[in-house]
Amino acid sequence: MLFVRIIITLIALLLTSWVFAKDQVPYATQVNDLMRYYRATPNIATSGALTHDSIQELVKHSFNTVIDLRTAAEGTGLEEKMVKSTGMTYVNIPVGNDGIKESQLEAFKKALEQNSPPFLIHCATGNRAGGMWAVYRLDEGVPPETALKEGRAAGMGIGIENQIKEYWCTKIEGGC
Repeated sequence: MLFVRIIITLIALLLTSWVFAKDQVPYATQVNDLMRYYRATPNIATSGALTHDSIQELVKHSFNTVIDLRTAAEGTGLEEKMVKSTGMTYVNIPVGNDGIKESQLEAFKKALEQNSPPFLIHCATGNRAGGMWAVYRLDEGVPPETALKEGRAAGMGIGIENQIKEYWCTKIEGGC
């Protein structure tokens, strides 16, 4: 009798863990076909460019929303069709080489508020995705050292990091 109770409890715990885990983004070791994939939070990941195979990987891991930071010249139209055909939501916030502007951050925050997680934020290489993540974290009040470290882990390169320091860090008391 005690053995049956233990087995039932274990099964219930396993099922509960599965239910909670399915709404979370996987760790990098759990995904294939996603360039520079990084798990930023349990509900948000970043990456570089998507392919047909990587979009199928997102479906496999129950992502709901793709936030694409590429410009139209980088092929957003085709990706939008592929993402929407899977039932996921597609949001495009074009970020060019001139850095992340306040209007783009506001659009990003709105996309997170108005759409369903789990989210994938991406660009061509992960550089702008990491930069957007760093700016978002700075805006949330995360210490600059932490926000920039997270941005680098998410793919942000030195060029966009310098742009962030020059523009966004001047808005923070004490700077970066």
